[in-house]
This record gives sequence, structure tokens and C-alpha cells, in this order.
Amino acid sequence: MKIYQYIILFCLSSFMLFSCEELELGDEALENPPTLSVNRDTIFSRLEYAEDYLWEGYSTLPYGLNVNWDKKSNKLGMDVLESLTDLNHSYLSWAGANELYYNGQYTAGFENYDSDNYITTKTKFHYTIEETWEGIRIGWNFIENADQIPDGEPEYIDQLKAEARMIIALHYSDMYRHYGGLPWVNHVYAADEDTYLPRSTARATLDSIVSVIDKAIPDLPWTIEDGSNWDGRFTKAAAMGLKARMLLFGASPLFNDDVPYLDGEAAQQKMVWFGSKDESLWNDAAEAAEDLIREAEGHGYGLVNTGKYRQDFQDAYYDRGNGEVLISTRYSYTSYSYWSQYYYFYQSAGSYGAGCPTQEYIDMFGMSNGLPITNPSSGYDANNPFVDRDPRLYETVLVDGDSYKGRTAELWIGGRERKTTNSAGVKSGYGLRKFLLERNYSTSLYSVVHWPYLRLAEIYLSAAEALNEVNGGPTAKAYEYVDKVRARVGLAGLPSGLSQTEFREAVLEERAKEFGFEEVRWFDLIRWKREGDFTKNLHGTNIYKESDGVYTRELFDCPSRHWQQFWSPKWYLSAFPSDEVNKEYGLVQNPGWE
Repeated sequence: MKIYQYIILFCLSSFMLFSCEELELGDEALENPPTLSVNRDTIFSRLEYAEDYLWEGYSTLPYGLNVNWDKKSNKLGMDVLESLTDLNHSYLSWAGANELYYNGQYTAGFENYDSDNYITTKTKFHYTIEETWEGIRIGWNFIENADQIPDGEPEYIDQLKAEARMIIALHYSDMYRHYGGLPWVNHVYAADEDTYLPRSTARATLDSIVSVIDKAIPDLPWTIEDGSNWDGRFTKAAAMGLKARMLLFGASPLFNDDVPYLDGEAAQQKMVWFGSKDESLWNDAAEAAEDLIREAEGHGYGLVNTGKYRQDFQDAYYDRGNGEVLISTRYSYTSYSYWSQYYYFYQSAGSYGAGCPTQEYIDMFGMSNGLPITNPSSGYDANNPFVDRDPRLYETVLVDGDSYKGRTAELWIGGRERKTTNSAGVKSGYGLRKFLLERNYSTSLYSVVHWPYLRLAEIYLSAAEALNEVNGGPTAKAYEYVDKVRARVGLAGLPSGLSQTEFREAVLEERAKEFGFEEVRWFDLIRWKREGDFTKNLHGTNIYKESDGVYTRELFDCPSRHWQQFWSPKWYLSAFPSDEVNKEYGLVQNPGWE
């Protein structure tokens, strides 16, 4: 939605008090209807007013790029979620990765919101300040009152209600992947209504999310008319895609296993696992993904694929309305210059050390012929390692010798990008390129920067993963889906004859290469309980340019992380704020954070 629409939202908020009041959880959860009774007739007296209220709900949706220092857009203290994975090591000393996670200092107490305590905004997800509950409240308010709008066609009103349901489902989906089972809000609470909302089981929460999505799907259109103005509104493809993502997450071993990932009261009450392994969930995930693939291809959706491999991959995640992005969110229509209200801080965070990809991530990217660099027939040259690699490498990571700002990137020590070993933005020997592109005015500042919350490429890879699990090994369709994603960047298909485990590993690696810095890797690691990827040593590379022009390379260890030596499965899920648990409305703390 364009910037003028956001201005309208903020102006209208002066009389939409019930939508903007600070939400209180616990004993007073969602019980602010006195102002609703005053304003309801005004808000829903005209379609225009009701739409503007719904757009405010859209403004609560998550946005993956750090913008400025307010509490919602300051994730991990201006860091990136990949900094908690094996793909990236953060050298941003004052951000959350270093201050809370790498040193093992994170506790439930850091989740308690205190407006005077800046450390609160340095956790990876916050239960009370992400605007999730505000968005859920707006969604239910809209659903319960939209039928009284006098000047809207019934079919369009149903569509708007479906969009409201998707706001609810998406917020719950985000919380579910961080916490497991949640208190389930299914309507607007009256002042005299009991708001004791105990935590639901993990399975019940997943079922409730899917149910809300299923109810939205029939009333959503496949495409949005006037995409230049309304890109970002939910479609049928968006809803089906979110359903496929959530079913895949639920089918994975974190919740769907014979034993919980860690014992505790929440595990005993099945709030963080399903209580047993249900193999049929993989089939549900496969069916949901394939249903979307079949339908989407007949309604104008598809991977961006013009034969220009690097540009197609860049356009796939960066461009709005490209037919591949299923769910797109944005903080504003464009980013702005320094010190502006909508300053796009992601650029500076990258330069200060947030985006430093690891050598382990670089080594995942094979050659342009599709072979891994470990294959003797691949053509990989360790003395010239950045030639003829998977095109996604160059569009995700800034590597030495690539085209950059109309010249050649210099990541050797003493070069223009890495003047010293302590040059923060490239301290691992590599820099971040995804979303930053050339780091100039045309590609960062003043540019249209949306967040590709969900892309069709993920659905192809999710379908392949689920089919592999359902059938005890990869099927022809599973190969087809992975190879379709690889073919977009000119890569040959996966080798035939892979075992179930080998194919699973190939898909997870494909997802890392395709969705690096799109907040996919973290959830892949936790849903598969990948302890080994959390505890392995990570590395960077120093590149030296000798006087004779020859380059030498030296591998070095990234600083160690607490969980590499003292791993606990408790890290798979976040802690609830202890202040919320202490309100005793049934919010049981996650295992290990009690």
C-alpha cells in the first residue's frame, strides 16, 4: 500500500482509539470494548473508514528488515535472524546476537518489557511488543462488525473479512514458530467476560491456525486488481502458501516426534510437542503445498524466470508484484534518507557488522554446473574460488572480485571493502548483498523495499521435503520441484538415486541458498532439531594480496558461541516473559526457561 495510505491510517487513529490502545495481556487480555461501543458505529458506517481500519491491521504485520529504533522495527537490536544460525556471524557488538545469545546471557527476564530498558528489544521475537496482539484484535474487531458496513457489496465485505482472518493467522503463525502452543483468542472480549486464557497445546494451536486460514481461502481473490497500488493485500495464493508453511513446520520433528525436545511442565502438558509422532502430518503438508502449486500455475503465478539467472534471482525476492512473492509486507512504501522517520537501518547494520556470512555458508553454494565444490569434477579452483559459482551466491553475499558499484569488489585486506581485518561490515571476509544490492541510493535509500515474507519457491521446496518424508525417499515429483528452483538460476538437477536422508539434506541446503537472510534458515534448524548446526565451529576467511598480485587465503575461527560448548535444546523455542507467566492466567513457561 502506498505511503499516502499510511498517512491516512495515522490520521484516522485519532478517533480509532480502540484499535490503538496498548494491549494488556493476562487478566486484562483484549478487554477494551467500552471505547469499541463508542466508535464502532463511526468506523463501520462507511466502507472507506472500515477499509482504513483494516489497513491499520496490515501495518502490524512483521517486517524482516530493521528500520529504526522503535520497539517493533528493532529486531535483535538491529541485527539479523541469520546471525543466530550457521549462515552468518554478527560482529555488531551492541546488538542482540552478541549481547544475549553468543554469550549465553539470554533468560526469560530479558523478555519483560520495560520502556526504559533497551535490552528488551534485543531478543529475536517479543511476545508483547511485536504488535501481534494488536493485529489479532483488529482482525477480530473487523470480522465481528464488518457486516454492518452499509455501502459495501457483500462479496467484497467477505473478502475484507478473509483478509482480517489472514492478519490473525499470520500473527499466530509467527508466534507459533517461536513459542509453540499459545493462548487462543477467537473473538473480541466483552468487559464482563472471563479473559482467563490458558495456553493451548501445540497441536490445538496449529489446528486453530489452519482452521482460520481455511475459512479465509474461499473468499480471497487469486490476484489483486491494481497491483501498483494494492500489492501486499492477501490473496488465495497467500493463504494457501501460509497453510503449507505451517503444516510443514508442524510435521517436522520439533513438535512431531516420539519424545519432546526437552522435558518440563509445558512438555508434559503437550504445549511444545504433539505427544507422539504422526506421520500423516507429512502427507497433509505435501498435499497443501501441491494444491497451491497446481492452482497457482494456472492463475498467473510462477518463479521469476527469464533466463537471466542472477537478475531473476534478485527480482524474485526484491521486486514487488512479481508473481512469485505470495506474502509481501512493508514498513513504508519507500525507504528514506538518514535521520528520517522511516530510516532504513538495515544498510547501516550491515556496515557495522550484522551481515558477515560464514565460510560454511559460502561452501554450500556449488558451481554453475550444479555440482558441489567438493566434487572433483565440479571445476572448483581453491585458488580462484569465486568463479562460475551458483549465481545465488553473488546475489546473496558480497565476495571478492565480483562486480560491485561499477567496479570490482575488493575484500582482500587493504582493499576498498576491507581496509583492515577489523572492517566490521566484512569482518568474516564476506559482506551482505541481499536486500542491500549496490548499497547506493537507487538500490537501498529511496528505493521500494518490501519484505518477501513467503515466496512460491519455498512452496516447491516444502512440497519436495514433505514428499520425501511421506514416501521414505524422494519421488519423481520431489525431484521435479527441487530441480525447478535450481533451473531458475541455470543449475542442473540433483543427482538421482539419493536416499531419504541425502535428499532431505539436499533440500535443507537448497533452502539455505535460496532463502538466505529471508528468515527461513532459523526455523529450518529448529524444526529439524539440528543441534549439530548450532554447535559446529564457524569460520571466516582472510584474503591477502601479495606484491606479485597473487592472492592467498587464510581460514580463521569466528568467535565461539555459548551453545557450541554448552548446548541445550531449550534454545529451539523462545522464553515467554516471566512477568506474563507470573500473572498466572495459564501461560506455562517453555522448557529450560523456567
